[in-house]
Amino acid sequence: MKGKNILKTTLLITALIASFVTVGSSLAVPAGYLSDGKQICATPSASLSLNSTEYAAMEDLEYLLQKLDDPDPFVRVEAVQGLGEIHKVQSLVSVSKRLLDNDIYVRAFAAEALGKLGRIDISLALSELLPALSDPSPYVRAMIVAALGELKHAKATNELRQLIHDKDETVRGMAAWALNQITTSQSSLISSSLDYDCLGRY
Repeated sequence: MKGKNILKTTLLITALIASFVTVGSSLAVPAGYLSDGKQICATPSASLSLNSTEYAAMEDLEYLLQKLDDPDPFVRVEAVQGLGEIHKVQSLVSVSKRLLDNDIYVRAFAAEALGKLGRIDISLALSELLPALSDPSPYVRAMIVAALGELKHAKATNELRQLIHDKDETVRGMAAWALNQITTSQSSLISSSLDYDCLGRY
């Protein structure tokens, strides 16, 4: 049992480090299996019909929602990751609640998932992510900052500026990256607006 717990912790830490390394790129979680052997098809084959795809997604959604309450944090992490690939309001709402999980890795991966799901309802996502920036774990804070950087919403700017002075180096670096993401995004929007305005005058 002790060896199993060590293996789980090692896998979680490895995945967490990989997430930090790949921030800014598309973080795709491949279809896999939960601990009880059920295959997750969050990204169905393109050859499936639309109805079959929707049916498979809903099946997985219900199954993963149940796994969010599993006593094993490793299973909860897998469930959160799977829900991050199912772009439904219910996924967003359920994953956001895991920011208060008692396990730091569940909270961290919930933040990562919200970086993918947040645009479904940006106001809801921000209302959950911003208060969670006070999380005592630097790992979790860094993942929340990464999610805010992925969402690129200006409303997060003030909180991210404060984290430039975080006591943790990783959090500080991630905050700088996230602010750059937001600034670049806002500049692009302004540039596009100006281009459109200029074209409209001719």
